[in-house]
Amino acid sequence: MKVPIIGRLNFRDYQALVIGLLFLFLERSVRLVTYCLPNFVLEYLRSLSQKLYSMVHEDTRTDPAKIIQYSSTFREMVEYWGYTMEEHMVKTRDNYLLGIHRIPTGKCYDDDDDYGDKTTESHIKSVFNKCGIPLSTIRTNFSRSSYLTKERKPVVLLYHGLMMCSEIWMCNMEEERQLPFLLANAGYDVWLGNARGNKYSMKHTRFKPNESQFWEYSMDEFALFDLPDTIDYILETTGVPSLTYIGFSQGTAQSFAALSINPSLNKKVNLFLALAPATSPVGLQNPIVDAFIKASPNIVYLFFGRKAFLTMAMFWQKVLSPPIYTELLDKCMKFLFGWDGKNMTKEQKSVSYSHLYSFTSVKSLVHWFQIIRANKFQMYDELPPYSSSTAMGHYCQEFPTKQIKTPIGVFYGGSDSLVNIDILLKQLPKPAFIKEIQPYEHLDFLWASDVHKTVFPKLFDLLNKYNNVDHKIIDDEISDDYQQIIEKEFN
Repeated sequence: MKVPIIGRLNFRDYQALVIGLLFLFLERSVRLVTYCLPNFVLEYLRSLSQKLYSMVHEDTRTDPAKIIQYSSTFREMVEYWGYTMEEHMVKTRDNYLLGIHRIPTGKCYDDDDDYGDKTTESHIKSVFNKCGIPLSTIRTNFSRSSYLTKERKPVVLLYHGLMMCSEIWMCNMEEERQLPFLLANAGYDVWLGNARGNKYSMKHTRFKPNESQFWEYSMDEFALFDLPDTIDYILETTGVPSLTYIGFSQGTAQSFAALSINPSLNKKVNLFLALAPATSPVGLQNPIVDAFIKASPNIVYLFFGRKAFLTMAMFWQKVLSPPIYTELLDKCMKFLFGWDGKNMTKEQKSVSYSHLYSFTSVKSLVHWFQIIRANKFQMYDELPPYSSSTAMGHYCQEFPTKQIKTPIGVFYGGSDSLVNIDILLKQLPKPAFIKEIQPYEHLDFLWASDVHKTVFPKLFDLLNKYNNVDHKIIDDEISDDYQQIIEKEFN
C-alpha cells in the first residue's frame, strides 16, 4: 500500500531530496553571509586566499590576463584590444529590455591613410594565415573608408549559453582566437545578444528583478520573444534582409526552438551555425546530482525558489582569488560533467571562468531538467507531474524542429557529455555541414587553445557561402536539399 505523497516518490527522488536539502541549507547560509559582509571584508578574504594559494602554487597569470579577467564590462574587454563597440537596447513584445552589443567595424592600425591601409591589410592577413582561414573569405578591401562607411555589410549575431552573457565571446587571450574580432576584420557587422535576466538584460517595463514575476520565463520566452525581437531589431537597424546566427550551447537550443515555431524567422536567418549544440542532454555524470535534476520540478523550486538561480556562484567569485576559484570550478565540472578541461590553458581558464556565469531564472533551469527527464526537446510543461490532468493523458508539445528551413552547420565535440549527436540529428532536417572534433568538450568551442584552427576556418567558409548581404531569401530557396558535408577531426 502506497502512502499518499510519500509513496509517489521513488528512491532517486529521495536521494535528490536529501542532497538538495543539504545544498539548500548551504546556499541560504552563504546568501546570508553575502548580505551581511561589507565589501572591504570580501576584499580581505579574497587577498588572504590569494596569499595562501601562492604559498603552494605559483601564480602564472600574465598582466594582459589579469586586465581581461578584472574587466567588469563588455566595453572594457573590447576596448582593451583597441576596437570600438556600440550598446543597443531591444524591447521585446512582452516588455523586457535586452542589452545587446555591436562591433560595427574592424580595427585600423595606423592614422595615415595610405600606410595605414597597408598595415591593416598586412596584419589581418597574417592573423587569418595563423588560423588557416582562407583569405578569400575576407569581405573587405582593407581601406579606412571601408571600415568607416555606412554601407551595408553582412551581419552576424553571436549568442551565449545557459547562465552566461555576451562577455564569454571576449575572453580569449590571443587576438586570433577572438571570433568577434576576426569577423569584424573580415568585413562583417558583428552583434552579440543577451538573454533576459542576465547581467545586461535585467530590466522590464513593469516588473523589477526583486519581484518573482520578473523571473517567470523559460526557454519558451527566449524562442518566442528574445531571439525573434533581437533579430528584427538588428535587421531594421542595419537594413540587410537576413543575418547569420552563431549560437553556443543553449544559444543553439533557443535558435532551434525559435526557427521551429516562427516560420517567418527562417527567411531572416541565412545560416545557423551551432557550436556544442544542446537539445536533449542525457543528464549529468554524477548519479546523485543526475537524480536531483530528474526529480519533480516542485522539488527544484522548493530548493531554489522562483527567482534567480545559484547566486552562490557569484559569492564565491567575490570571495576567492581567481586561481582558487578556477580550481574549484574545474573540480565541479569534473564532478558534474566528467570534463577534464585539458584543451584550455590554466591562464585561459582563469580569465574565462571569471566571466562565465550570469543570472538566469530558476524556471529556465527547470525547463532543461524537464527536457532531460522527458528525453525530448519540448516546451515548458506547466502541469505538475502528478496532477489529475497529467493522469488523464496530458501531452507536452515538442518543438517541431524538423520544420526548420534555414541551412544548419553543426560543430560538436566527441568528448562533450552534454551533446548526443545521434538524438540531435534525428530531431533536425539534414544539416548542411557536420563536424566532430574528437577531443573537444563543451567549453572548448569557446576557449580551446586551438579553436582558431579547428573551428574557425570552416566557419568562415560557410559564412562566405551562405551570407550574402544583397541576397534576399525567397521561399523556393528555403529547402533541405542542400549538400551535406560531414567531417571528423581527431587531434
